[in-house]
Amino acid sequence: MAERVAALPEEHSGESYQYSKTWGWWLNTAGDVPGGVANAAVPTVTESWVDEQGGGRKLSTYGDPIFPNPDQEKEAREAGLVSGKKIDDAEYGPGRFPGGSPWQEIEPFAQNPDRLWRQLKKVNWEGGQIVVGVSDMLTYESRSGPIAPGLRAAALLVLADAPGLRVSTTTTWKGSKVVAVTQEEVWKGSTMRTSVFFDPETGYPMGSEEALFGNPLKLNVRVPATLAVTETLKRGAVSTTDERP
Repeated sequence: MAERVAALPEEHSGESYQYSKTWGWWLNTAGDVPGGVANAAVPTVTESWVDEQGGGRKLSTYGDPIFPNPDQEKEAREAGLVSGKKIDDAEYGPGRFPGGSPWQEIEPFAQNPDRLWRQLKKVNWEGGQIVVGVSDMLTYESRSGPIAPGLRAAALLVLADAPGLRVSTTTTWKGSKVVAVTQEEVWKGSTMRTSVFFDPETGYPMGSEEALFGNPLKLNVRVPATLAVTETLKRGAVSTTDERP
């Protein structure tokens, strides 16, 4: 897959903004409520327009909240797990678009997998998981324009050389066929599985999923449980922050 991606032609947007549209939800938890723990997740569609200077617009549209335990809806709302807003629309100046740090401090990224690996090690990835580090780096790089095929290929080779990862093909929640690279952590009988999805043709990151197996610890959820999911629905280049491809 990495060899095929490396041979792809360079992309040139020719427009002012890179547009992306993602869908997902994340389990928010409050541990100091009556009954012990309350959980809630809010499905969110996020659209972003980012220019080469790291500025732009972010539009989030929130769906109806999900309560794993409906009896705890009141506690979850009182704990602030659900904001109540339906739309959040914000504009950002140069270098201010969310998610830039710490990646903007170490770019440009190497297209050699060994040098890229050394760059990645300068960042504290969520949970210390290399799949998260690679996904976050590529997502950052793609937010303001196309990712060079050489960088996509180098990132895939970094994952190919990392120990303890599993590779499979799967279908996302929205029906896309993807390659899933999975890393697991086991602690006190609980297994956290993090999967990052890649487009098998282009090597672009397509989303991720976190799932819990075994002991739910203090989360108060039935296992196996999906704790978070994100998925890229569309990307493209546009001229203004009001356009969509």
